[in-house]
Amino acid sequence: MSDKVKKTVNKRTQDDKFRGQGNKLNETAPRKVGKPTGKKTTSLRQEGGESCNASRQAGLAALARIANKNDRPSSSLASQHLLDMEANRQQSNVTVAKQKTAEEYLAVHGVYFTCPLLGSEVLTKDEWKQKLKNFLNDLLKVEKSLASCLMIHSLNQSTESVKCIETLCTILQNIILNPQEEKYKKIRLLNKIFQEKVFKTVGAVEFLESIGFVKQSIKSDTGMEDYYVFPFNSPDCLQLEQMMDLLCNTEPITLELHRNIKILTPSEVLEKVELPDEFFIRTPDEIKREQLRKTESLENSKKLKTKSMREKEKNKSVNNYRYTLIRIRFPDGLYLQGTFGVYERLGVVKDFVRECIDDSIGLFKLDTAFGNHLPETDNEKTLDELNLVPAVLLIFSPAIPLPAGKSVLGANLLNTIED
Repeated sequence: MSDKVKKTVNKRTQDDKFRGQGNKLNETAPRKVGKPTGKKTTSLRQEGGESCNASRQAGLAALARIANKNDRPSSSLASQHLLDMEANRQQSNVTVAKQKTAEEYLAVHGVYFTCPLLGSEVLTKDEWKQKLKNFLNDLLKVEKSLASCLMIHSLNQSTESVKCIETLCTILQNIILNPQEEKYKKIRLLNKIFQEKVFKTVGAVEFLESIGFVKQSIKSDTGMEDYYVFPFNSPDCLQLEQMMDLLCNTEPITLELHRNIKILTPSEVLEKVELPDEFFIRTPDEIKREQLRKTESLENSKKLKTKSMREKEKNKSVNNYRYTLIRIRFPDGLYLQGTFGVYERLGVVKDFVRECIDDSIGLFKLDTAFGNHLPETDNEKTLDELNLVPAVLLIFSPAIPLPAGKSVLGANLLNTIED
């Protein structure tokens, strides 16, 4: 190696040292779950009166006896009210205690995401949706065409955005092919197809406005109606084609599932066993697919089938989960925990393990807790296909036995073990 190359390598090494250590995925500050607190105070004030006229004592005594009889129901109601309030207070305390206990047994507190395009924050999906919406609304002010396309692709369900894009492309294509036809330059706002496929889609109206459509009220046989009108007699067909290309080829801003890495001891593994609701909640599209599946299943049950056909259908996985919690047990007794999507592939899990273990560790294999090996040939299969949902324990085995006392995990992750 020449002196020049050595000098370059040395300089690069020194530069790397001065850069310092980067932020690791596991260094994200843990979220603290707030515990509801509250205080209830009650007070009861009683007032009395005295007689000031001795000559009327007998009459007042009689009235007092009558009053005491009439006050008994009121006193009983007050006592019952106090008892009800005390019962509610105790019930509230029990509820808070149960919530606190449930949180202590959660294996993971929610599901979180990152968005490399917008920053390094770790947020829930709802928090990211709001942040993304704010970002695109700001972008609309300076780059309306691009922002509206990003909105269509990023802020809607995929099925809705596909239908919207197809309809918008049809509108543009009609103008390009028939530049002098006025009927293709007007869209009635209450048109059924426009309402169902375009108007309700976030970003669609902004896209029409970005290419020149304006909202106008036009007189019709039934009165005044609102239209979106393309007001140019000689449209720039090249620009419309470019806009159509932008609409079709814009990539959505996507979120990346945060692994939420945890290093657990055996005692923590036994304690933290509950999964949060986010692992089971399904989107409207998923619910529709499930209803469709049930309908198809009912229809199929009426058909005559061979035994092999029925066995094949029986083995089909019915996915009721969105995420899965994977724990990997190492020879030293520590556990590596991470969150994955059910449609991620086994190879992604193995890459995740490789990134977390010490660089000196060579080849390894993963087995299920039942002793089933997960070979390389399964790497392209999804976790759902392999039935590794909604939570699973995998056993890590190095190809070469480790020396006594040798830890599998990298040094950075070892420092995150909770006391």
